[in-house]
Amino acid sequence: MVLKNSDNFLKLFLVSIIIGVGPKISGYPLIDEYWVIMLLFGLLMRKIMITNVIAETIERKSYNFHEKAFILLTLYFLFQSLRGGLWLEDPRMLRWIIFFIIIGIIFLTFSNFKKTIDPQYVTKIIIYSCTFYFLLYFLSGYIYELLTGNSKLDLQHLYIAGTSVANFITLIYVIALIIFHQRNKKIGTNIKGTNLIIFLSFIIVMFTVVYYDSRSGIFTILGGLGLNSLFQLLQKNKKGIFQFFLIIFFMAGYQFWAVNYSISNRSIQDFLPIDSELNLALPQSLAEQKVGAARGRTVSTKAAFNFITEDSFHTLFGYGWYMSRFELIEPIQQMRKQEQLKRLSMRRLNSTKTEAYQAASALAIMVDTGFIGIFLYLLNLLLVFSAILKSQNNSKYVVSIVYLIIILWSLVGTITSLLLFYFWVMPKNPILLMLDQKEEKF
Repeated sequence: MVLKNSDNFLKLFLVSIIIGVGPKISGYPLIDEYWVIMLLFGLLMRKIMITNVIAETIERKSYNFHEKAFILLTLYFLFQSLRGGLWLEDPRMLRWIIFFIIIGIIFLTFSNFKKTIDPQYVTKIIIYSCTFYFLLYFLSGYIYELLTGNSKLDLQHLYIAGTSVANFITLIYVIALIIFHQRNKKIGTNIKGTNLIIFLSFIIVMFTVVYYDSRSGIFTILGGLGLNSLFQLLQKNKKGIFQFFLIIFFMAGYQFWAVNYSISNRSIQDFLPIDSELNLALPQSLAEQKVGAARGRTVSTKAAFNFITEDSFHTLFGYGWYMSRFELIEPIQQMRKQEQLKRLSMRRLNSTKTEAYQAASALAIMVDTGFIGIFLYLLNLLLVFSAILKSQNNSKYVVSIVYLIIILWSLVGTITSLLLFYFWVMPKNPILLMLDQKEEKF
């Protein structure tokens, strides 16, 4: 498709980095990488076979500060991949070298893209792709349970990513939903038709997130849409009423599922900052986690920080990409023993009983790349945050806040293996492409 028409590249690229988030091949999340490589191969063949394509000629000015910062981030992570591969002496580390080369090529492709991109077109593709993804995600678990009688969670890690990773696209879906609804109101399209599309899509996403009992996904939906609804209502704008209705619908749907079908024993009150008497209080789910999973995360974070700051060299440069899988095992085990917690649950790598610990993304980047790696990622994150605020979209303030939720996702999920995690901070990334820009051509 790209070979015949280069305009298909953007559409297929967005579909690839969204739908490719969840599926795994023998435990490896390679789908998004494979699809993007095929798209790049299609562009290369088009350049070779079709000459004198005026519309695709590259004529660009010098790189701006954000572009230079992203180039530095990509090159630094590529260097850390080479470094980690040398230390581990594992040929599978070649995957990460290719991974960051792909990111660099995609960046160059988008930086040199001359054709005007319609923000509404991008927003629709993201919403439709997310909806299709969540539909497939739900059906895979439901059909597996129906046919085998086993838990849908048995598919995780080998064929499907864990819930904290598989539901990561909830974040970009909520942003697209806010922008889509706001823009359709602005340009005066059929409001009833727009609301129907959003409502049907929301039902699929909502049901899937509830079905898999994803706390991160639930908080993202309630927080993002709740914040946008409040923002619109404070402006005495009726746009917030429909999104407030979506929140109520979501809460009612979750409560019904929790009472009648869920085995998690959590109700909607567990996610609200109030107690049974409507007084402000810490959500019950968070309170419970303080003595459970959250305590374990706190211990892991403290152990990782103490470990990486033992000497100045590793504090700055880390140990090399993917080294945290092995380097963190002993420090965290010792601290968990001191805190009287159970031993780490680790993943078996091969028949030689080699085991590895999968740390949350923020901890992995800190140990693998040091504070320089953390700084470069946060720098690019803040530059995109600034670009969102400079856009002309009326929802830019809400979008900018929701955009930063990725920091929280990186503290609970292992999302560093997803292309979307890096494209999230790329100049002209999917978030920025959805916003109204000031007469800018990409």
